[in-house]
Order: sequence, then C-alpha cells, then structure tokens
Amino acid sequence: MKRIAITASALSAVFTLGTAAAQAGCYGASCRPAPCQGKACYTLVQTPPVYGSVAETYLARPEQIQSEVVPAQYETLTETVMIHPARKVAHHRPAQYEMVSEKVLLSPGGKRWEVRRDAHGRMVGCWVETPAQYGYQQRRVEIAPASVAYEIVPPVYTQRHRRVMTTPTQVVRHSIPPVYETRHRTVLLQPGASHWARAGY
Repeated sequence: MKRIAITASALSAVFTLGTAAAQAGCYGASCRPAPCQGKACYTLVQTPPVYGSVAETYLARPEQIQSEVVPAQYETLTETVMIHPARKVAHHRPAQYEMVSEKVLLSPGGKRWEVRRDAHGRMVGCWVETPAQYGYQQRRVEIAPASVAYEIVPPVYTQRHRRVMTTPTQVVRHSIPPVYETRHRTVLLQPGASHWARAGY
C-alpha cells in the first residue's frame, strides 16, 4: 500500500508539471517535465515473459490387431489294409478201395463112410478121410476212409495311401503395439510484468 501511495504521488507530480508546461506554452518533444529528485523518483521496469520448450509424448498410432489365416496342413499316410480275410478251404478226399484175394473154405473136410466092392466082388465099407476144400475169391475192401482236409489260406493285404488333415485352418491374430512420438512446443513459463522501481538518482 505504501508503494501504491508513492506511485500515485509521483503520477500526480508528473501531471502537475505537465500542466504547468502546457500553460507556459511548451508543446511536443521539447516539452520535458523537470526531473524529479530524491526519494520521490520511480522508474517503470518492464520484465519480458519467459518461454521454454517442453517435450510431449503423444499417441501417433493406436494398437492394431492383424488377423492372418493359416491354411490347413495335410500329409499323405501309407497304411496296410486287408482286402481278403483269412479263410478255411475244405478238401474232400474220397474213400480208397482195392481188390484183395482171400482164401475161403469151399467144403469142410471130414470122414465119410464109403462102401465099395473089392477085387472079389464083395461089398467093403470103410471110413475115408476127406480133406477140406479151399478156394480164392476177389473182394473189394476199403483201405482208407473218406476224409476232409482243411487248408488255411492266410489273409491278403495291400498298401493304401490317403490324405489326412494334420492341422485345421486357423486364424492367428497378431498384436501390433501402439506407436508413440515426441513433439516439442513452446510454452509460457512466466508471463511478462511491469513494476515501478525506485530510481537510482
């Protein structure tokens, strides 16, 4: 408040001097008030504004999600497949025959009473031994019966190729990080000011 009062007094003095000069016929650049002296003199001091440069980081490009379609993957497999299963085949064998000769009894032997005349014409009876009579005959006999023989036929295999999918189609998403950049701009750090300072004379 003291500085304001002094400044008002100084302004009043300047105004009074100017008025007196005007009344005395002083105009233009030649009109100068009488210099002040002592503690009543103040000078208007101008302080310029202060500027500075600041760095700012800003988002130049936001994060992006990029999708990529990865096609399905295939491969060819070779596998063994059975085209005919194992089977059993029956082989029929007929009975075997052959002709054989065998001795058979035609008439049994034994004693028989035989009567005949001797050389003198007399009837003579005696027992006569009769040997057995044998003969041979052919006969068809079975030497091997009918049978069934089974043959095991092994299975039949072959190679087959087929295409199989190992990995299905996929959508892979890649994240592209955001991009930040730095820019500089001039900012006012301290505004300019003016104040009255005591004169040094």
